[in-house]
Amino acid sequence: MDLQCLFRPLSVRIHAALLMVVLLALSFSGCRPSGFDGLDEVDIRFAAFYSDYLVAAGVTSRDEEVVLAPLSTASMQSMLARHSITPEVFRKRIQLYGEQPERWKKVIALVRSNVWKKSP
Repeated sequence: MDLQCLFRPLSVRIHAALLMVVLLALSFSGCRPSGFDGLDEVDIRFAAFYSDYLVAAGVTSRDEEVVLAPLSTASMQSMLARHSITPEVFRKRIQLYGEQPERWKKVIALVRSNVWKKSP
């Protein structure tokens, strides 16, 4: 009895299964949660805070002319706390975004998306 003939179909099935696993892994590697784009948890919270800030300040639509209404310090502090952002984290993020403009562009894209979702 030839053992190679006996195990050849098994070898082909194993290779086919491995190929399928690799193809599935590659196809799912592009599937990420909405708004991810390489942003970390703090970036996403910052974008949510900034979205709320803009809506509260009067940004309601992408088509209207915007006249921002300044928010009080208490409103700002409350909004930061609601998004679990301390003043220190806020300062560090502003500095980080100045040093990493590509990251800031991603945050702004998420902010725009959030504001448009909240607009009537």
